[in-house]
Amino acid sequence: MIDVFKISLIAFVFVKLGEPDEIFAFYQRLISRLPDFIYKPLGGCLKCFTGQVCFWYFLIENINNYNLLNHLFFTSAGIFLSIIYNKIWQVSEQ
Repeated sequence: MIDVFKISLIAFVFVKLGEPDEIFAFYQRLISRLPDFIYKPLGGCLKCFTGQVCFWYFLIENINNYNLLNHLFFTSAGIFLSIIYNKIWQVSEQ
C-alpha cells in the first residue's frame, strides 16, 4: 500500500519538473507536439500521467496475484494523491 504514495509522488514531481525553466522542460516540449490522447498520458496532464504510471506499475507488480478491485483502488488512490500534492504545491507557491 505504501507503493501508491511513492509512485504518485514520483509521477507528480516528474510532471512538475517538466514546467518551463525546470530540468524536464525539454521533455514537455518534445511530447507537446503529439496528439492529446498520447501527450496527456505521457506527462502532459498530471492526473493522466499519474494514472498511467499507477496502472502499469500495479499490473506489472501483481501479475501473478491480480485483483481487479485492488488495481482500480491503487490507480484511483494514486490520482487522488497527486491532486492533493498539487493543492499543497499551489498553497506553498502563494
